[in-house]
Amino acid sequence: MVDKTAYPRLFEPLTLGHVTLRNRIAMMPHAVMFGGGYGSAIDRTAAYHVERAKGGAALIIMSNFLMPNSWKTMGSWGGALETTPFGGLDLANDTSLQPEYARMIAEITWHGAHFVAQLNASGRQLRSPGTTQFGLPLFAPSPLACPRTGEIPKEMDQGDIEEYIVTMVHAALNMQAAGAAGVELFAAQGYLLHEFLSPVTNKRADAYGGSLDNRMRFLMDTLTAVRAAAGENFLIGVRMNAVDEVPGGLTIDDATEIARRLRVGGASYVNVSGLTSLHYPGWISDITAPTAQFAPYAGQIREAAGGMPVCVSSRIATPEDAEAVLVEGQADMIGMARALISDPEWPLKAQRGDRAGIRLCTYSNQTCIVGLDRGRGVGCIHNTAVGRESQLGMGKMRNAARYRKVAVIGGGPAGMAAARIAAERGHDVTLFEATDALGGQNLMTAETGSRRGYSEIHRWQAEMLDRAGVTIRLGTRAEAGAIADEGYAVAVVATGSEPRVDGYTSLRPGADGIQGAYHERVATVWDAFQNPERFSGDVIVVEDDPHLSGTAAAEKLASRGCGVTIITPHMHAGADLPVHHAPQLYRKLARMGVAVRPAMFVTRILPDAVLCEDRFGGAKTRLDHDGAIVLAMGNVARNGLADPLRALGLEVHVVGDALAPRQVDHAIVDGERAGWMIGSGGNYAEA
Repeated sequence: MVDKTAYPRLFEPLTLGHVTLRNRIAMMPHAVMFGGGYGSAIDRTAAYHVERAKGGAALIIMSNFLMPNSWKTMGSWGGALETTPFGGLDLANDTSLQPEYARMIAEITWHGAHFVAQLNASGRQLRSPGTTQFGLPLFAPSPLACPRTGEIPKEMDQGDIEEYIVTMVHAALNMQAAGAAGVELFAAQGYLLHEFLSPVTNKRADAYGGSLDNRMRFLMDTLTAVRAAAGENFLIGVRMNAVDEVPGGLTIDDATEIARRLRVGGASYVNVSGLTSLHYPGWISDITAPTAQFAPYAGQIREAAGGMPVCVSSRIATPEDAEAVLVEGQADMIGMARALISDPEWPLKAQRGDRAGIRLCTYSNQTCIVGLDRGRGVGCIHNTAVGRESQLGMGKMRNAARYRKVAVIGGGPAGMAAARIAAERGHDVTLFEATDALGGQNLMTAETGSRRGYSEIHRWQAEMLDRAGVTIRLGTRAEAGAIADEGYAVAVVATGSEPRVDGYTSLRPGADGIQGAYHERVATVWDAFQNPERFSGDVIVVEDDPHLSGTAAAEKLASRGCGVTIITPHMHAGADLPVHHAPQLYRKLARMGVAVRPAMFVTRILPDAVLCEDRFGGAKTRLDHDGAIVLAMGNVARNGLADPLRALGLEVHVVGDALAPRQVDHAIVDGERAGWMIGSGGNYAEA
């Protein structure tokens, strides 16, 4: 345990306008995009935000979009077509949603937090509700295509600008009536208001372009209009960039001047971020970015802002990180999004001194932002309650109706998750692990520099297993007969998977694999991590694995001085990533000197070469290479214990890679689900 006085600045109250925050922790706005399945989209969104207030955050800032009236007119084709609600809780100016907002805000307030609605005018960078459904163009100060969306937007005219201001005023009043403490104007990260501020995206020659006075006009007119309508006892924050980090973009000198003008104009606080779509998702940075990456800039802005409170976010993972930013005088508030996604109770745990109990963010982005970009809503790689707060959130654990003696076989993420939940529900649980350490394949993943945060997954699970009283038997290979003889009624088979070694790819269904795949110089991804000394010189990684193991192996070997070339049949390395995440991966690979040959099959491995074939044109290529070759071609489930255990009369649950080789977030969901299902007879068709 950590002394609860270790973070005195973090848990010092802060007066912010007309409200007093109980501590310095603010949940940062971010899209959630939940659908149905575990309640309605509205109910899930509300429960998600309430959970973070319940967990101790002092300020909940929620991302909300806007829909100008002209969009509704266009969507209905001038009244010729009937339109229907979109089903979400993310349109701040929609008065029909006010009761839902009011219900959520009342719960947030009851838990001791305050609520601010961020007003996101998305500009050219994102399709907000209405643009996709109604087939409308994106809007921007100038008709320049967005690097992320690739779409050329409509250049806004005076009427568009004025309508947006009116819309934001209506949104602020709607939120005020629902009980919000304020709103936040989103003028950062390449979205609409920031597009007007930046000379890179604002090429206008009218009153809204050119000088800083002109480029700030839209933002300042909005701030003035909202303040006039909502009054003094209402927060108006501004999310702003400290730096754009693009040639000709906003610099820290620009940002300090913008902050000074915002203070004079009546802003209640500024919320400091940075970067643009050229760096996407740079402001949602992975673990390779510096800790508290924008904090030094925020300190300069705070110094220039004349006492106006400053919030800063991005890569502030631990209470120690947060306390240091405050002690250094770089900010007045600490903004957190992914840290609170990973553990909504982060504030309460830090305050009571339970440092080891905090489920820290891995900063992998695998399930949160990538989940959003895949259209499945925000998630967390190791917090399965995200989006299921009403069922799995704080205080929702329930004892099992009947306690069982449970054997969990395999100590990877799936097995650890199953053992933890089963024990927390009252079962007598023993976890068997054949090796001398818990973590499974995740141990290898965490050895990769850009994925070192994965170590938090098994670190936290091991801590929880100890607290739950799970018996752990390391170095023990479980056998079906022995499990039955020891009186276990239930077995969870979490024995993982092993690499495929024949070189088969489903993109060449007519071929059984790669000829020569069993040559002695051909290795697997596991070899690259478990026996790295085996590799030197030039190495080829053949990648057709949806789990990014090929790029992880490439990074591991390149960090040891190998010259690595990735050959993949896909359009880019790391094919599991949505395409607009690929540039970040390629920048990392380029820094390490890793070459990529996309859209290419390896068809044969010779003693001194590899034979390749273009995926689309069929052209043949011989690459001279007599060094090591690493196959990253997916894995094969190891589930041979399941049937013998069933035959001996045990209730059996197969989870994680033993069920189907997938990613670690799926493995953890499998494991926790099995922990809840013990007593049901087994999972899937074996039930």
